[in-house]
Amino acid sequence: MGIRGQEKKNTIKILPMSLPLNSAVVEYERMLNEKNALEFGIGFPIKSTFVDKFGMTWSEDENISNDELGIFSLRAAYRHYTGASMLPKGFYIAPYIKYQGISASADNIREIVDDPGNSSYNENYDAKIHTIGAGCQLGYQFLISKTVTLDLFFFGLEAGLGKVDTHIYVSDPEQVDDIYNDVKDVVDDLPSMWGNKIDVSSDSHNVYIKGKNLFYPMYRGGISLGIAF
Repeated sequence: MGIRGQEKKNTIKILPMSLPLNSAVVEYERMLNEKNALEFGIGFPIKSTFVDKFGMTWSEDENISNDELGIFSLRAAYRHYTGASMLPKGFYIAPYIKYQGISASADNIREIVDDPGNSSYNENYDAKIHTIGAGCQLGYQFLISKTVTLDLFFFGLEAGLGKVDTHIYVSDPEQVDDIYNDVKDVVDDLPSMWGNKIDVSSDSHNVYIKGKNLFYPMYRGGISLGIAF
């Protein structure tokens, strides 16, 4: 029957390495001809804890709870294979565009250590980050037993712009200035390419951190498993 009789034009894939990052990513690849394909991916947020997962540490006067992180993503890629087999396999180069939305929240009960009565107050964090970027990746996709795909995308570079919108609610108005100053110090220590584009403000119960057009570079690599049909 030859190569034409063995064509596998469609592939559905999952990215297992996205699960620890609180996202379930599914991708679809469609062969256009013997050397080129289009690929589309969507990542669904998995709202789950992130403090312990990422090894974050907190001071003794903090008690973090209800921490959740989820990542939503959309990606579209054009994939060019160096071979010519009408099968989704071989070495490839793939330019792509990508949108990502990150949502995180947490509650914190913080003790006032210099208060003789050991009083405390609540902090509620709500952060949203949106990015849109473009990149290019290199990889090799294996076709096992004519049906199972193993995609190793071992080198990818991405760059784009991000937007940050974070809100910290503070139940004790007397603590707002301290939190504002702490956040402002962190922002001021950032490279000027970011710090100059992030605004920190406050009112009687809240601290706001807003920034846009924040340039970012990123490396992309990993594996996917799929079924070709």
